[in-house]
Amino acid sequence: MARRTADQTRSDLIAIGLQMLHERGPSTAVSHIRLSSVLRRAGLTTGAAYRIWKDQTDYHHDLALEAVRFRDRTSTATSVAAVMPIIFDPAGSWHEAVRRGAEANIRSYPEDAAFLTSLAIRATSYEDPDLLAASRQRHDEAIEAYSQLYRIVLLWSRRRMRPGFSLHDLATALAAVSEGSGLHQATGTPEVRLSLDATASSPGDRSWSLLGVATVALCEWMTEPDPNAPDFDPACLPQRWLDDGEHPGSDA
Repeated sequence: MARRTADQTRSDLIAIGLQMLHERGPSTAVSHIRLSSVLRRAGLTTGAAYRIWKDQTDYHHDLALEAVRFRDRTSTATSVAAVMPIIFDPAGSWHEAVRRGAEANIRSYPEDAAFLTSLAIRATSYEDPDLLAASRQRHDEAIEAYSQLYRIVLLWSRRRMRPGFSLHDLATALAAVSEGSGLHQATGTPEVRLSLDATASSPGDRSWSLLGVATVALCEWMTEPDPNAPDFDPACLPQRWLDDGEHPGSDA
């Protein structure tokens, strides 16, 4: 049997610690993840860990970095899956695409322990240069991933960025609003629903979230109709969105 390398051991122990952190939820600080418990779950001895970290504090620092960097890619996939049916619907509107994307985010927040844990650590990382760098890395990766979705929606809806704004600006603004909404969800703030659709099935159909309304408002302010936009070509959709089933009829 091949001998386990230090890098493999480090990767396994960080992954197990991260799993335990996510299992316990954002109320559990990194310092509550005991290295002895991680080793026990990994089936390794104490010596395996202390050849990598000088003490538990060192391990906690590396675990915090990974918790901050961690971004569950299914969050983007969930938004894509919510929006794709509208893109393929001849009667679909960009307002409805935004509403559904916002709904997907809101429904995922209460159960997204990884996001809430990362958010909790990031909120207290201002004095640690390593954590700040990890936080920026996670932010940049998320902005890049969501920018791709927003670019597709703009092409499909025949809209463009208004002069003075970039797609990065839009993605950054929407991330701030979305994370704030997630924080409200995590703290138990009652969700506000609004009835804005004139075609709603009944006057009491409160189909819009505040996040959806705020997202539309930002899009209205930062984008505009593009009179020269060509017809939308589905060939511009990333193949993995289709391969993963992120299309009409999908529950990806």
